[in-house]
Amino acid sequence: MGAVLEPSQLRLPFSENAGPGRLISIDGLDGAGKTTLVQELAGYLSGVGVPVVCTRMPTDRMRSSSTFNQVQRLGNLEKVDPIVFELEYMVDRIQHCKTFIEPALRAGSWVIVDRYALSSIGTLLLQLPSLGRAAISAIASELWFRDLCRYLVRPDVALLLQVDPQTAIARLNNRKEELDRNINASDYAELQRFLVAVAEVNGMILVEASGPLPAVVKTCREFVVKPNAREGRQV
Repeated sequence: MGAVLEPSQLRLPFSENAGPGRLISIDGLDGAGKTTLVQELAGYLSGVGVPVVCTRMPTDRMRSSSTFNQVQRLGNLEKVDPIVFELEYMVDRIQHCKTFIEPALRAGSWVIVDRYALSSIGTLLLQLPSLGRAAISAIASELWFRDLCRYLVRPDVALLLQVDPQTAIARLNNRKEELDRNINASDYAELQRFLVAVAEVNGMILVEASGPLPAVVKTCREFVVKPNAREGRQV
């Protein structure tokens, strides 16, 4: 995670959205508030008459796979090759994009996705260094990852939530299922810096999410509803 990367190595060649709907992606590490923000934005858009659907990555299909369960629940990489894990993640992204996201966009819906192309970059990687190295290498230098991104639709608005590591860890510790994660704040900060580097090269909108939820929602809502939010902010 400490390698110096050239900006060109981080540019992801998405395909263009051909539908009348809009794709809104929300990325960030665990504890940044992504899921809560998805719910708040969906509620707001529905309230003003916008047809909106929400989804997440990895999908339930990926989450129920034997590979994912080996890693997520058992932390066992002895039987799971990190590259195989990353490839399965990408297959899940493309499949979901082709069968759910693109049809919804063609139907005119606004799609809000909790994690998108960077969905495998999460705090799980802090506990499993070999998986972390594989995921970051895939994005930073592996041609197969960037090549396959062309099968994913470019978000019309791509948000990356940044949060103070201590704040994020406190949020995670408030979740019963997260109490044994033992996330290190400095490792969290380093992984977040990598995400920010990817975001800046790919025109994602950086949002400070350490503060109160209403302020974060207001900031994100302004970007989401701007007719020209994409101009100058997307690749």
